[in-house]
Amino acid sequence: MKYLILLLACFIFSNCAKNKIEYHAITSNHKQLGDGYSAFQKEIYYKQSSPGYSSNLHFPEKTEMHFGTFTNLDNRYAKDKTNIYYRGEAISNVDLNSFSVIKLESEFPFYEKSILNPKKKYQLRQKIQKDIVTISPSLISFTSIRWEITHMEYYAKDKNNVYCGKDTILNADPNTFKILSILFSKDKSNVYFKGEPISNSDSQSFDIISGFLASDDNHIYYGDKVISQDPELFEILNFNYVKDDELVWFIRNLVFPRIEVLYGCSAKDFEIIDNRYAKDASNVFFHGSIIEKANVENFQVLGQNWSKDDKNIFKVNRLCSEIDYDTFEVTDEYVKDKNRSYEKKYKP
Repeated sequence: MKYLILLLACFIFSNCAKNKIEYHAITSNHKQLGDGYSAFQKEIYYKQSSPGYSSNLHFPEKTEMHFGTFTNLDNRYAKDKTNIYYRGEAISNVDLNSFSVIKLESEFPFYEKSILNPKKKYQLRQKIQKDIVTISPSLISFTSIRWEITHMEYYAKDKNNVYCGKDTILNADPNTFKILSILFSKDKSNVYFKGEPISNSDSQSFDIISGFLASDDNHIYYGDKVISQDPELFEILNFNYVKDDELVWFIRNLVFPRIEVLYGCSAKDFEIIDNRYAKDASNVFFHGSIIEKANVENFQVLGQNWSKDDKNIFKVNRLCSEIDYDTFEVTDEYVKDKNRSYEKKYKP
């Protein structure tokens, strides 16, 4: 078995090395034109890219673009004397003379605004380094929503249409169209999520709260779905937990965000202890999961995902019955009891 695994590893490694050599051999003579476009022997090429993966997985592909009149317009758009292109593919029925790329006012404008409601003002820009998604679902009919973005699309317009990538956004008004974030956009009449209209949204009052979350005067939205019809009940507790007057939700994943209801949790009594730790009157939670047998009244966070109550030690959300309670200690340098030290990878 070990021999087969070693043989497979050698095969994968040799294939990767071969692909890398082939990639450099093919692209070494290409003149890079930006945004994935390159030129070689009076031909224009475009190289696709996949987020989170090596660009070497994709080889440049020859396009139909005219070499002598090629111009990179930015954001994956380009043009020649006869057409406009997006990611190397021609856009149908575009007006060449009035075409222009629409750009974001800032690269990732997720946290430009504060959340204002009668209960709380919460400044989203504090200590935020990633895209955080927060919602409060008072009328939601499902328990979990998950969005995945395969790649970021860009926007452009001409005198007749607005484009998301190479696709026309139906009925969008080029004169009033505005990008709010990489997910949301709007014009005078409609709001769009990833280029698709959001039903019954109010364009005039619509605005981004954070990431996938947005609001207008009447609704809270998560992506293109209405999750609440009373924005005043919406409340952010921290980067992982949100609630309204009925439910508490947990943000399960920040890369491909998924929002889940914490069933059996009392929204009235729910409060944050520290970062990913929270509690209500009956339970303590770590990262959205109940810490079984934890005493709410005496619970303490020790650091490095360790915690304790008046009787037990916990790692993450698990009881560590083998640890000596009286001599257990957590510092920046070590985690140990009288019997041993505990590594970061330790699992109860």
